[in-house]
Amino acid sequence: MQSTFRQFRNLVAVTLAGLFMAVAVQASEIKDSRAIVKPVKGDQYEIGGYTFGKAELFGYISDLKETRKITGIVLKNGKRDDNTASEEQRHSIVSIGKTLQLETFIQEGKELAPLADESSPVDESMPVKE
Repeated sequence: MQSTFRQFRNLVAVTLAGLFMAVAVQASEIKDSRAIVKPVKGDQYEIGGYTFGKAELFGYISDLKETRKITGIVLKNGKRDDNTASEEQRHSIVSIGKTLQLETFIQEGKELAPLADESSPVDESMPVKE
């Protein structure tokens, strides 16, 4: 009897964990196959109501690329100081995009612009493969 109860309890726990993961992925903000990321104070990022550091965001975006087939990341830049992206946050989004081979954009108002890493200038002495 106790063995049956344990099996049932484990089945319920696994089912709830799967449901939680499905809801977490569904809660993310995705528009036009692009994840919408909002900057938060302290080099944190918010997406779908969840707040992440850089490493956690990388894992979450990687999961979205595999499960939701996203093609890009949009850093939503607000007008208030508490949600304006810092240079470090911009750099992190570009780095995550390059690593995962995703397009990166910044949104200011309704306008989307490509987000490029200005902190690492192109070395003119290196040959460019075409």
